[in-house]
Amino acid sequence: MGNTSILSRLPVLRLLIPLVIGILLFRVVPFSWLPVAMVAISIVAAIVLVVLKKSPVLSLKLRSLHIFPLLLFMVAMGWFAAFIATPPELDLNEVNGKTVLSRIEAIDFHEKSMEMQVKLLKLEDGDAPMKKSHIILSTKGCDYELAPGDLISFPLGLSPVRNMGNPDEMDYASYLLHKGIRYHQHTKLEAVTKVGESPTLMTRAENLRQTLEHKILNSSLAPETQSMLIAVLLGNDDFITPETREHFSVVGVAHVLALSGLHIAVITLLIWFLLFPLDYLRAKKLRLVLTLLLLIGYDILTGMSPSVVRATVMIAFVFMSTLFYRKSTPLNSVAAAALVILVFSPGSLYSVGFQLSFITVAALIIFYQTFEIKYPANKLLKYFYSLFLSSLVAMLSSTILVAYYFNTLSVMAVISNFIILPVFPVFMSLGAVVLLLLAVGGSVGCLNSALDVMTSFFNGSVNWFSTWSFGHSDIYVTWVAVVLYYAMLFMVVMWLYRHNIRWLLAAGVCLVIGLAHSIIVDITTPKQGIVIFNSYNSTPVLYHNHGKAMLWVPDVENDFDLDAFKRQHKAFLAHYRIDSVRLVDSTMCMIDGGMVNHPYAMLCGEKILSVGKGHWKNYEPADSCEVKFDVLLVTKQYHSTIARAMELFDVKSIILSGDIYDENIPALEKECQQLGVPYHSIKSKGAYTKTD
Repeated sequence: MGNTSILSRLPVLRLLIPLVIGILLFRVVPFSWLPVAMVAISIVAAIVLVVLKKSPVLSLKLRSLHIFPLLLFMVAMGWFAAFIATPPELDLNEVNGKTVLSRIEAIDFHEKSMEMQVKLLKLEDGDAPMKKSHIILSTKGCDYELAPGDLISFPLGLSPVRNMGNPDEMDYASYLLHKGIRYHQHTKLEAVTKVGESPTLMTRAENLRQTLEHKILNSSLAPETQSMLIAVLLGNDDFITPETREHFSVVGVAHVLALSGLHIAVITLLIWFLLFPLDYLRAKKLRLVLTLLLLIGYDILTGMSPSVVRATVMIAFVFMSTLFYRKSTPLNSVAAAALVILVFSPGSLYSVGFQLSFITVAALIIFYQTFEIKYPANKLLKYFYSLFLSSLVAMLSSTILVAYYFNTLSVMAVISNFIILPVFPVFMSLGAVVLLLLAVGGSVGCLNSALDVMTSFFNGSVNWFSTWSFGHSDIYVTWVAVVLYYAMLFMVVMWLYRHNIRWLLAAGVCLVIGLAHSIIVDITTPKQGIVIFNSYNSTPVLYHNHGKAMLWVPDVENDFDLDAFKRQHKAFLAHYRIDSVRLVDSTMCMIDGGMVNHPYAMLCGEKILSVGKGHWKNYEPADSCEVKFDVLLVTKQYHSTIARAMELFDVKSIILSGDIYDENIPALEKECQQLGVPYHSIKSKGAYTKTD
């Protein structure tokens, strides 16, 4: 067994690994001739190997090459899968301005707007269907009669999805592209007209999910319980407040708020228990089949997320092995689940949920299959000991990815999971019962009270753990550090398994390289600078100096949400090791090397004047030109011309804020060009940065 190759023990890996390589290759070499060439080579190689196999001598020598055609073919299939899933580029000059017939796939209502995921079907002045295109359509105002599955028409005004251009921001454009969305549009509500209905299986499921959400929201449950039930049972965490999500993330239990293998396991056990009468009818196989079918229905209801599909495929493998009397290998089941997901949704490979889910489950399986664990004799102690070990392995296997994506390092995850996870399955089971009762119009007060108590326990525990400042920290992690961490972890495991000191030495080398990389990143990161962020509704100007910063928002008076800004730019603050941000108010604010006295600022040696909202309108040219400004910051409230600003102020360059309305930007940019004034348009070019 020990000499058997891993590909022999886990045959699905022979398909999965080259498929993943092909998906990654699509981003590097997006040329259609490449997969065609690989398929041709694989066919030729297969034919050659079949011919040479007739010779016993050659057959034995070429035995190891028999897998080559399959590997090459699967690489090509990975490339094709990524190509098919990538949304096409549209000729915007040709389609914009024309009316399109579309179907609403999903819809979210906000206070004064709504956002829809829409599938474009065809232009109303043409018979040919449009290329497979999904867009994000947002409107000013809400129409609560619209629902998923409705057909709507509206004039196209598409724009490519672009990142904001802020430092260390999430690559939102790539995130949506991997979900099949390349364009977005904002339009007036009156421009959208409902013309009919064309429901699909997924839109019907979406409507059912929203109906169940409304029943929960209209119940007597506490608001916190309602939002948590909707998140853990229906897969929609939009009702979880940012503060709650942040606290759960900080203490390392954010995974309980997102549907994952834990949730699917609880739901599976609940369905299995409810179908127990079938055992008395000697219909155990029927019980297995019905459980799996109901589980698939639950997956469709909750949106078919990668973690849910992964867990369901694994359970399906276990069930089928029982039905057909076959042995199921856990790692093989995990690989099969990944293969199924990536074939139909190759963009899931770049999803943080997909990566965390598979890495954590694989690590747990490898740990328990590799090491012999001695458990206490007492069943209760055995349960908690197993829970502690599982939490520790899960934390070690996922902590670097969590830090990379969410810039949070929590060392208390083992303790917090140890406290919360034993209660969570009870919460989910009771919640599922309550949801079933609400679906048929019933309710049980004692169950609602029990759920409220458990929610208070979860939130209270998380809030208490989050006050432990030593238990968590904000951290900036590069992809190089992620690779080195997993290499080191693999070598440590191999050392524990093989007891060969070379593996430990190799792990030490990875550790030294990782520390050197961290030092280089820290040394090359500027300790002082200014950033004028790109934002839709404000102009945040941040000046930082050796870990301290002040934030000046010249076009917002007293209602700027500093905590929301910190959450949004957590990666930037962690990268530059900024641990203190002071919001500038109406009085003068100073930190080392910087001063703000609205509408003036002296930051990094640059004299900045903000025009838009303030006293600048009262200045006379003779007075204002006595001071020379390096930068004139133009915000949304500025309703004059650049020429008028140049008459009033002696400035070297102009910065156009990102919150200026789209229709005003081209005129201001054109005027700057005509006047020969250097300018930086934040909306077009991204954030303005200067470092010392």
